[in-house]
Amino acid sequence: MNPVVVVHLLVAVIVLVAAVPLIRRQVKMNHWYGVRIPAAFVSETAWYDINAYGGRLLWRWGWAIMITALGGAVLERNYWVAYDWTSLVISMGGLAWVMLKIFRYPRR
Repeated sequence: MNPVVVVHLLVAVIVLVAAVPLIRRQVKMNHWYGVRIPAAFVSETAWYDINAYGGRLLWRWGWAIMITALGGAVLERNYWVAYDWTSLVISMGGLAWVMLKIFRYPRR
């Protein structure tokens, strides 16, 4: 199996697990875990709203990584390089999308 697939599976699981407490609004305001943008520290309500929104986006991104990894798991060895580059673009593009959406969320 392509080692990149294993890495993506692990990353997907970590992202999905980390997103759940954010979605459920279980993470109190802190400087270590959660969506830590300046707008989130304005109030408790803003913290929970922004983190729940960010958690939902991370959840979607985690599933995109998982699906990409599962697709790569069935590829033959001669397609590994193409998969590696494609999965990199999907992963980084997804992360950029999540970050952009989170930073724009408070301005809505």
